[in-house]
Amino acid sequence: MKNFTKFAALTLVLSASFAEAKKDKTKTETTTTTNSSGGTTTTTTTTTSTEVSTAGNYHNFIRQQQQKTNVIWDMPVDAEGESAAALVAEEGGVLFQLWTIAENTAADYLLDQKLVGAYLPKGSITIRTQDSYNGVPRIRVDQPFSVDFQTSNLVTGAGVPESASRVLAEHHLAPNPDGSLTITPAQAISGKPHSSGYIEQNGITTVNYSASSISAADPTKARGQEHFVLHALGDGEFSQTQLATAYVQVWPMTTGTITGVSDGDIVRGNPPKITVSLEDLYPNSDTYLRIYSTGTEIGEDGMVVPGSRLVLDQEFPENRTINIDDYAQLFDSDGPYRIELHTTTPFGTERLGTASFTVNRGMRINAMQIDAATYTP
Repeated sequence: MKNFTKFAALTLVLSASFAEAKKDKTKTETTTTTNSSGGTTTTTTTTTSTEVSTAGNYHNFIRQQQQKTNVIWDMPVDAEGESAAALVAEEGGVLFQLWTIAENTAADYLLDQKLVGAYLPKGSITIRTQDSYNGVPRIRVDQPFSVDFQTSNLVTGAGVPESASRVLAEHHLAPNPDGSLTITPAQAISGKPHSSGYIEQNGITTVNYSASSISAADPTKARGQEHFVLHALGDGEFSQTQLATAYVQVWPMTTGTITGVSDGDIVRGNPPKITVSLEDLYPNSDTYLRIYSTGTEIGEDGMVVPGSRLVLDQEFPENRTINIDDYAQLFDSDGPYRIELHTTTPFGTERLGTASFTVNRGMRINAMQIDAATYTP
């Protein structure tokens, strides 16, 4: 059976009684422990054979055979002691054999062997949103997104330790209600995760979210970050290790109001000044006023009010105020009109506000006809 040692160094301890091994080579004792060396797998081998060390007429060596490349290296060892192996433990495993050679007959004896597989679960995280922004992935709080956890080097089979067969995925929430930009990844993932679960297969595991999980008193104004982390599990000698992390920036929904004209108003002469107040404009957005003479749905023909268009292509949301006081030329005749405030983002076009009013610029004169000859003031 193959033993598994984690991604760092391993120490293989081989102990055997030469006297017993000559009679029955299966009566040997083998244990495996691990210790960390920070990413490159090195091997330290310890041999203990009381009978061999006291006899003084045997030579001992460790044979290391790389299973993937079939490279073989023989390393002389004392009857007791410890030394670093000549070759690193590669993917595919390493076969270690403890041999001894009798000086007088040159007969060699295989005392023990151990097949060791070095493992390091690998992982990466990709977050997909409808916003094609090249920086940190971002969404609006009400929009869906997907998280792809890609894992490799997970091992299956009997006797495989948990740390070799699964990784831990965590989901952390970092609300940012005051809009400050001081959240660090370390702060965001320092607390208890919002949710977590194990991934036990190699390949891509996708988790879909219908909207952000960040909450606020006004759910439409929630903002912050959602962080996702993959961990390699601890195995008794190693602590839990972070393999990958990624996060998505969450921005609030845009709101806007139109003042200066209201539902039911009658506009005579020059139209009134309009003020548009916008809050939390999405960083990639196109916002404008449209005037319609008929119809009720977004997308129908309408005229963009001159001076009302505001295009953003930036990193953060923004609040803006727009004043419009010259739009009389859009009323080509008297009658009912509707003005709408629209915003277009990567998530579509939405109507933020509307007002319906009537334009009535006709002149009406009330008079009566009299006979000037008989008229007396």
